[in-house]
Amino acid sequence: MAPLLAVVLAANPYSEQLWAKDLRGLVALLADPPVNPADAEQQALFGDVVRFLNCEPLPALNAEDRLHASRALLRLEEARRGRLGASAAKSDTVWRDVLSPDFFRRASVFAQGEVLRWPVEEERWSSEVLEVKLKAWSCDKPAAPADELGLLTPELLKEVDVLGPEASGRLLYHRASQLLARGKADEAREMAARLSPPVLAEELRPFAQLLRLALELEPREGYVSLAREPALASRRLPIAVQAAAQLSTEGRWQEVLALTEPYAQWPGSSTPAAEAELRKDLLYRRALAYQALGDREALLQAIAPVFPALASSQDPLVEALRGVMLASLARGALEPQSLALLKDLGPVAGLGRRMASLGSLALGVGNVRTALEVSERLLQERGVPSRARGFALRAEVALASGDAAGLTRSIERLLALRRQERVPVRDLEEVDRIALALAQTLVTASADLTEPRWRPLLSAQLERVREGVHSRHEKVFPALVAALEDRPPQPVAKGKRQEAFVAVGQVAVGAPQGTLPPPPFSVEWPEPYSLLALPLPDGSPRDWFPREPSTPAAVPAPTGAEVPHAP
Repeated sequence: MAPLLAVVLAANPYSEQLWAKDLRGLVALLADPPVNPADAEQQALFGDVVRFLNCEPLPALNAEDRLHASRALLRLEEARRGRLGASAAKSDTVWRDVLSPDFFRRASVFAQGEVLRWPVEEERWSSEVLEVKLKAWSCDKPAAPADELGLLTPELLKEVDVLGPEASGRLLYHRASQLLARGKADEAREMAARLSPPVLAEELRPFAQLLRLALELEPREGYVSLAREPALASRRLPIAVQAAAQLSTEGRWQEVLALTEPYAQWPGSSTPAAEAELRKDLLYRRALAYQALGDREALLQAIAPVFPALASSQDPLVEALRGVMLASLARGALEPQSLALLKDLGPVAGLGRRMASLGSLALGVGNVRTALEVSERLLQERGVPSRARGFALRAEVALASGDAAGLTRSIERLLALRRQERVPVRDLEEVDRIALALAQTLVTASADLTEPRWRPLLSAQLERVREGVHSRHEKVFPALVAALEDRPPQPVAKGKRQEAFVAVGQVAVGAPQGTLPPPPFSVEWPEPYSLLALPLPDGSPRDWFPREPSTPAAVPAPTGAEVPHAP
């Protein structure tokens, strides 16, 4: 093996000078004429390397060149500098080194203080002794605008395969992440489908796994393990949001609480908007976990303090939190603390609706006492709509307890409110909405009230509601009656819309059956440090010089293209 390595080193002396960072020595070697075709190809490659490191324009390529792939990557990296622009010198890429005058040894022993020039003259006099020619370093000049994505073609990707799986995988990751950042998710998914994260270097491997997750090429369970990946610490918040949503879907509530512990506080006014949205979602997952685990005290401590400032908010997530809080209050007694929180959950004008929802939720979980207490409070209010809600809740209690007389009495008193003098039109409309909702409840309850006495009673009460509300609601009742009598509605004239058949069964009130989907996943994708693949003295490819491991900088808020996903 040693003689063979010596032959390789002798055949390709340029690599040793490059990896020793000795550009003076490399240029001196390149000044000698090639002795064979292989030597000529190596000279062409390393001549490009010198031009590249001196920021000189690279000439057009000959597609027949055996080292075409390595030379094409130099042009790809050159175009990336054009895209990065002035930020290239401070970017976490190879340009941070190339644009540093001290990274390579450029000074000549013949002219101290100057930098190397390439190419040297090809024409020689018989008595000429080579002293490497020098000129000013050109990397301090701005690069022309460019975009490497146009050069990163399928043909080039295929060529790069000869350089090994790490080099080709690095380019697949780069193209996929760049396409995704530009909103081209379908094209990015096509690239990422060919990407195998294990072949990549350690610093890119977890990001490649995350990329495939974001593009729905891997099961969503992968977010849970990546949320604890140290290399992804700077992107932990958006990953934690997806992981918490997945754990919630699986009902792993203790894990939800452990994962979201660092984000247990509602974001403050100084929190960037994008970050605040993610933190709110995590607090929502914590609320769901406390609710599912029956830890009412922890739920109140976590959520109650945020509501006075959110009383007027109609944000879907805030509405969902209201539903969670109402569902929790429904399992307890109507105490002064509960009433105070009920007032804080929303605007004062909506207190009656929130109380009615609380009563229905309490009845739904078998807490009849609280449902009756809520109805009493509603009946004590001065406004006609609040009292209408109180009678409607009493009717629901009567249905749940099999009290036919109480049902009849409650509906009669509800409809009597509409016949009072000097009731504002707006209140009359609200009473009609309450009565129509109760009519739906009568039909829904009929699925459980199977005794023969109930069907005619419910039918009579449904007819009473129909007669008691405004005539413009007449069109609602044929479908309700048909559902109650368990038959399809009457056919309608041609050209008219068929009324929907009414669903019969228990329907949850307040919080939805499922949970809100998490916000779209979005992160800032890191670029590969180097897009290059240059030969070591033994012929194996290396992307760039070894780098000291560094802790990724914190990312305050996610940026980049959003990736839609299924809830």
